[in-house]
Amino acid sequence: MTSRHLVTARVTAPAALPPSGLPGLDPSWSRLVDAPDAAGVPRTWHVLDNLSSLGGTVPVGTLLCVHGNPTWSYLWRSVLAQAPAGWRVVAVDHLGMGFSERTDGFRRLADRISDLGAVTEALAITGPVVTVAHDWGGAISLGWALQHRDQLAGVVLTNTAVSQPAGSPVPGLIALARTPGVLRASTVLTPTFLNGTLRLARTPLAAEIRAAYRAPYRTADRRVAIGDFVDDIPLSPEHPSFATLDALASGLGALADVPVLMLWGPSDPVFSDRYLRDLIDRLPQADVHRYEGAGHLVVDDRDLPAAIVPWLTTLPAFP
Repeated sequence: MTSRHLVTARVTAPAALPPSGLPGLDPSWSRLVDAPDAAGVPRTWHVLDNLSSLGGTVPVGTLLCVHGNPTWSYLWRSVLAQAPAGWRVVAVDHLGMGFSERTDGFRRLADRISDLGAVTEALAITGPVVTVAHDWGGAISLGWALQHRDQLAGVVLTNTAVSQPAGSPVPGLIALARTPGVLRASTVLTPTFLNGTLRLARTPLAAEIRAAYRAPYRTADRRVAIGDFVDDIPLSPEHPSFATLDALASGLGALADVPVLMLWGPSDPVFSDRYLRDLIDRLPQADVHRYEGAGHLVVDDRDLPAAIVPWLTTLPAFP
């Protein structure tokens, strides 16, 4: 089955800063970053960045945090708030997501990987870098890692995937969202997909936290990229992003000497333990923490910085 672009009226809109008062979000972290995309088109991303809190000192390293769909950089607020001493933390909103620019084009996985490289170059991030990712941010961050191997010091993955394990069914929530006639209605015209994702937190999110996650996606024209992300999941070899993801998954052996930490919520109806096993097969050097009772939004269900910060101290010195 060949995927076709989601037919949706696309409305461009500039990047913006988040509204004040979002719980756990320090306004000093927010900034707008301008850079050309792979096609040379000037774009503007919203990022969260704690660089100003380092007082002008050179960072020990950078935690590059990459969200998935349909969240935004707000997902990483606890990592920014509990940043290890001397470390810079940067969390990027993908184009069309969060408070980054809304564009009039469909962005594939390869575009997203290129976008992330454009942002890190604009921010003058040179390494050492530890990528931290969730959901489809996992594939995007690993694509960046493979392209920036000389800067890479480590990889942190939470509930994500790079391949559909052989003989395993497509997760029910994804299969339902991809049903013809359902995709646009559930992801763009209504916030059904967004609200459903927020309900995947095993510890129910407080109302003000749910409102913060919804803040960038108040109207249908602000949610177009949510539908695009779902539409860009490559479920068959004919899909335009299948080759990109397949090459990425096959290439993870190049990271065999890179420290990896996997932080997993096993009560996840989307990325279950079969995806964890697939990732362990590809990155067998990984340290794995399974948080029993945690689900898809493991970043909200558990205190992940409590695992990330001490793990960083075990990394070998970066040359």
